[in-house]
Amino acid sequence: MPSRRTTTSDTPTLDAPISDAPTQDAPILPEPADAPPAPAVDTDGAASHPALVTAALSVVVLAFSLMQTLVVPALPTLGRELGAGPQGTGWILTAFLLAGAVLAPVVGNLGDRFGHRRVLLATLAVFAGATLVASAAPSLVVLLGARVVQGVSTATFPLALALARNLLPPPRVAAAFGWISGMIGLGAGAALVLGGVIVEALSWRWMFVLAAVLIVGAAVLVLLWVPAVRARSQRRRTDWPGIVLLAGGLVGVLLAVSQGGAWGWSSPRTLGVGAVGVILLVALVLVERRTEAPLVDVRTFRHGPLALVSVLTVAVGFVPYVCYVALPVLMQAPTATGYGHGLDVTASGLAMLPSAVLVFLGGRCTPLLVARVGAAATSGVAVAVMLVGSVGLALWPTVPWAVVVAFSVLGLGNGIGYAICAQLVVTWSPPEEIGAATGLNSVIRTVGSAAAAPVVAALLAGATADGDPAGPFAASFWVAAAVSGAGVLVAVALTVLSRSSRPASARPSRP
Repeated sequence: MPSRRTTTSDTPTLDAPISDAPTQDAPILPEPADAPPAPAVDTDGAASHPALVTAALSVVVLAFSLMQTLVVPALPTLGRELGAGPQGTGWILTAFLLAGAVLAPVVGNLGDRFGHRRVLLATLAVFAGATLVASAAPSLVVLLGARVVQGVSTATFPLALALARNLLPPPRVAAAFGWISGMIGLGAGAALVLGGVIVEALSWRWMFVLAAVLIVGAAVLVLLWVPAVRARSQRRRTDWPGIVLLAGGLVGVLLAVSQGGAWGWSSPRTLGVGAVGVILLVALVLVERRTEAPLVDVRTFRHGPLALVSVLTVAVGFVPYVCYVALPVLMQAPTATGYGHGLDVTASGLAMLPSAVLVFLGGRCTPLLVARVGAAATSGVAVAVMLVGSVGLALWPTVPWAVVVAFSVLGLGNGIGYAICAQLVVTWSPPEEIGAATGLNSVIRTVGSAAAAPVVAALLAGATADGDPAGPFAASFWVAAAVSGAGVLVAVALTVLSRSSRPASARPSRP
């Protein structure tokens, strides 16, 4: 498609409000019923029906985000029916995150090369097929294989952001990011409720069947509402060394983190696997700096404060997954344990629903905050609110109403965090690198999420008979608070640095 010129006049800076932001929150009405169903692209490359484009991309990301945590309430059932122990069932969640961390930058790079819409549709086709295989899985091995392939859906988020940035008029972009980013938290939280309801009313297999229906529906919306345009990026040679080093490095690090509790954190196996992963990632940085068309362009970190944004993204990914892992255990434990809330699967999911709603609303409120205090300061608001919620959970883990309120507050901050991190990455990335940059950011967020589960598991396993029954849960939430607090410091540094840096999107595109 034609390249859309971006100047400083239509690109939000990090330390100043967006001048046209109030228009982003005005109602965007669909066209009349007799209008053409598919949006066209005007001569500037912008979609003439931005509301429909935003809706289609939001449904795509919703389908992906649901699949992240839909299996969480079903893990005990899956273990019983497939004959797997706790470690085996834990891999049902971990396999998705590991595969997503590897595949997101690969698919994001393909989007930059061959067109984001085309690659998004191909990704949805693979996602739907793997989900149907999962629904019929006769064994844990088959289910794990399907979950690995499902990990390709992690790339739908950066692809959706790239399409929104390239197709929508500048005044609509920030609002679209709020909708699309809000779907991550909304879907992940709603899945905790839906998963429990579906398992109790039907079976775990129906979780995947219904998810496949949603994925197919999302693909249809993309076909109808997202314009088909000519890819504007040049064809490049596939960076196979980068793919191998990235995959090996991430698998090594995340495998060590996820299995450290079982193998022993100081065992030769854990240290060896983790060290190999770190060495491969260091090699990745060295190789990619010398590659003409790298899979992961580490040089993009020179575009303004992208390195700080990446650190912030780790916190945004880590903190909610601490709660996703710890809260179902806390809420479903019997009250006789001295810490449990005594709720069933469905009730515990419903208790977490307000947080999911506030994640979505946080994404929608982000453009308003950016308009008033600037994007960098908004990132500080996000992690500060997450800090307040985490502290509340740590102080009152045995009080049901306090847990619901604190987790809801945390969800609000998390929703703002999802949206603002996505906006900061796109703002500071050159237009021709948006897909790869947001793909790398998705990897970073996924790594943060994947690291949360083993940390919580290790803390919960460290409970002693003569200690405070709720102590391990409080410790988990204090870890989340510490990570959020570190995020506040990073946001302060980001605000200071952004005042002397110029967004990469405001610079001329590289030939």
